[in-house]
Formats: sequence, C-alpha cells, structure tokens
Amino acid sequence: MTLSRRTYLKGMSAAMAAGLVTTPFAGLSRAAAAGGRLVIAVQDNPPQLDPLRLTTNVAFRVLENIYDRPLGQSADASGVARAGLAEQARRIDPTTFEITLREGVVFHDGSPLSAEDVAFTFGPARMNTDGAPGAAIGRQFFGVLDRVEAVDDRRVRFVTRAADPLFEARLSGWAAQVISRRAFQAMDGDWDRWALSPVGTGPYKVAEVRTGSVIRLKAHDAYWGGRPAFDEIEFRVVPEASARVNGLAAGDWRLATELGTDQIPLVERRGGLEVTGGPIANTRVLNYGTRAGGPLADVRVRRALGLAIDRKLIVDQLFAGRVDVPQGYQWPAYGEMFVADAAAPAYAPEEARRLLKEAGYDGAPIPYRTQVNYYTAELQTAQVLVEMWRAVGLTVDLNIVENWNQVFAKPANAIFNGSINMVLPDVMGSLWPLYGPNGFIQRQVGAWQNDEFDALGAELATLMDRDARLAAHRRVLDLFGHDDPPGTVLHASGIFYGKDKALDWRASGTPAMYFGPATGARA
Repeated sequence: MTLSRRTYLKGMSAAMAAGLVTTPFAGLSRAAAAGGRLVIAVQDNPPQLDPLRLTTNVAFRVLENIYDRPLGQSADASGVARAGLAEQARRIDPTTFEITLREGVVFHDGSPLSAEDVAFTFGPARMNTDGAPGAAIGRQFFGVLDRVEAVDDRRVRFVTRAADPLFEARLSGWAAQVISRRAFQAMDGDWDRWALSPVGTGPYKVAEVRTGSVIRLKAHDAYWGGRPAFDEIEFRVVPEASARVNGLAAGDWRLATELGTDQIPLVERRGGLEVTGGPIANTRVLNYGTRAGGPLADVRVRRALGLAIDRKLIVDQLFAGRVDVPQGYQWPAYGEMFVADAAAPAYAPEEARRLLKEAGYDGAPIPYRTQVNYYTAELQTAQVLVEMWRAVGLTVDLNIVENWNQVFAKPANAIFNGSINMVLPDVMGSLWPLYGPNGFIQRQVGAWQNDEFDALGAELATLMDRDARLAAHRRVLDLFGHDDPPGTVLHASGIFYGKDKALDWRASGTPAMYFGPATGARA
C-alpha cells in the first residue's frame, strides 16, 4: 500500500494540503498593534542562532521568531497556524517539487527575498559541504536532496535523489529556515560571526546576543505577515527556577519558562499571574555511553537500568501527574506510523536483579552526568533514579556538571540526560536525526551505534509502502527498547510557564515560543 500524504502527515506541522501554503496566518486579524518590550526569563539560551548548528529546545524557543520556512505549519496546541514563504507548491513527479514564492517578502536588512536565496539556503555551499559547520544537521534533514534550482525570480525547484515520503514535511520543519544569500556571503566564510547575527525573513530580527546572558530581538517592521506583536523581545537567562518565579512576582519579567510543578501553586496563588503549558512533542530520555568500555557496554546492564525505573512514581511525585509515560520512542502524532500496541517501558526490579546477576555485574560504578535544571526537575529526577538503581544493586555515581561540554566529555562511558523532539511524524524525523550515522549521539558524542538501525534508516529514507514502513517502525521500537538500547525513555516532556495574566499568549505543544502576528499576542 502506498502512503497517503494527507493521512500520513495529518496533524503534523506541515503544509500537506495545497490550501495551507496559500492561506495567510490563521488568527492574523486578532493581532494587536505592536507595543512595548517583552522580557522572558529562561533557564538557558542557545549559544548562537543558526539552525544548522544545533537542534536543542532552547534553540527551538528563540529561532522560531527569526526565520520563516518555505511551507507553512498547521495549527499547534496554541491554535496558531503559520503560513510559509511559498504561495504555491506542487509535485511535478516523485522526485521533483516546485514552489512559487510570495511577492513582497523582505529580509531583516531590507533586501527582497528571491528564488536564489532559497536555492542557496538548501544548496551545497551551506548544507552539504564537507567540513562546514552546518553539514551534519543539513544532511540529517536534507540528505535526500540532489539539487535545488532557481527557475526564475520566484520559482524554486527541489530535486531529490529518490522519492521521499517526508519531503513536504521537511520544507516546513527544522533546517528549512530560509536565509539571505547576500548576508551570509558577506561574512566571508566566518560562520561563527554569521551565527550570532543571521539575517532571515521572520517577524523579529537579531539585535543583541550576549552568550549565557541575553538574546534580544527587535520587530521586523516590514514583515510580510503583518506587524509583530512586540517592539522588542528579550530572552534573559535566569538559571534558578525559584529566581524566575520571584522575578515574575516582582514584575521584572512577564513570562518565566520551565517552572517545576512544585512552583505552579505558588504562581497560581498570586493575583495577576497564571500558569500555561503542558506536554510537548518531546520525550525525556537517558542516553548510555556504550562504546568506551565499562558496565554500559553490556546490554543486560542497560536493560536492568531501564527496568529498575518506576516512571509512574516519578511522573506522579515530580510532575504532579501532568505528563505521562509514552509507549516507547514514539508519539501519537506519528498517525499511521504509530505502533498502537507497543507497551510503555516496564517497571520490573526483580528482572533487573536477574539480568545483573546473569551479566556478572560486580558493582563497578557507572557515572551519571547531570546538570541542575536544564530540564524541569532535572536534578531531583537524577537523585530519584540513583536510589532506584541502588535498590536493585546498581552503583551509579551522580556527577553534577555545569554545562553540556562536561556532560559529553570523553570517555563517553556514562549515563547522561537528554530529550528527543519529534520534528517530523516518523522515525526519520525524531530518532534518526539524533541516533543515525550523522546524528549527535553517533557522530559527536560517539556513545552508541547499531548497524541494523543505520540500515533501517537508509531504507526508510525512500520507503513509500505504508505497511512496510510501519513494520520498520515496530522493529526500531524493539531495537531501542530491548535488543540494543541506546538509553531509555523516562516520560513525556512538559514545559510549564508562569505569566502575567494580561499577556495574551498561549504555549504551543512544542518547545518553541512564537510571538509573531499569527499569535494574536498582545502587550
């Protein structure tokens, strides 16, 4: 059976239906006149602003406001649908896709958007040049591209090496953010300088980046979708969650991210404040360093680690039951590719003890590297996990570190925290970018590698048969959950925000925070 694009990608942030690329922003009429400066207290900011350099929650949060993509995104949990830069899109044949750009779109520097800019954005000089900083992420998401051509000033043609069932979704997803060719080339190959002052077409432009402190964006007054809701947005780093809540109560900022569930009642009891947010299309996981020796090289020890975790207890006690435990490494938004009869990870401490005995585990310590509060309740979760592992006979040493460089320090023989975003409704848009041959876990960290998974990804890149694709999804779940786990699922991720009630903004079902005119956000 051949995949139906409409049914397969239903519910995903992609412009599958032809009408979406020609529809203006949903909710545009609700947008208020721009006004004022919005300060947001965040737990961390991305170190730079090029989407081909990182795929992290904090990057999703900020970069959504700087760039547009060729195709639009359907309504998310906030009810917002964003149109894309293309006013028309069509498949010419199974490997050829063509878009026609809107007229009147200008970049942050005032220069007009052209087909040449789009062709350059997806071209070899930026996406696929060996050694280029953006090559790894570019290949993760657009490795299927053969070439991109500017047909004329407004038409762009994408040619893939094979039929790709996810190509339209890719054009509305991560790494599809369109940039100015002229501004990029003016940096003379200084990618680091570009990444701190990129030029896109989004509703806000970069005004200031102070790494580890502040990212400040200013309204793009000539934005094609209408005037943005705020004159200026400031993402201010406030590492301690309690300090974010206290500053919110004092009026120092109007939004605070990453509230712990124990802080939600504190915010809700204060007049004029409220809490928004909830589960997002992201799963909190642990990752295992399996390739540098030590106990984690033994699959039985890794299975025991997963079986020793009482995930429901963690969800109930640390997240007040506001998130759940998913059915493995997948999301219901996969639609037809969701393996509905897959079980959630089991809690089986006796089986964990049996596996450790079978493995001959002798109590050798296993490092567990964690930061304090990058993730909601991160340190508390880590402390609980160490006790659960101790109860079945595992010796896990908790190492509290300050940054990601320390988390991923060599040797990669440790347990370390992570999360997985679903950027496309498929293994190829969730697990593959992270765990595949060009993914962060294999390529940068060197923590895990599996030949069968690599082969499955190569097959799924062009596999159009729905039943065969679903079977491959099922096999990946078995591989990740039992046969050769690169880590283990903990729980669905949630992001909870404290906010000023007078601020008309709703959280999305993703880590992104969008403040363009489509939101109807008002000062």
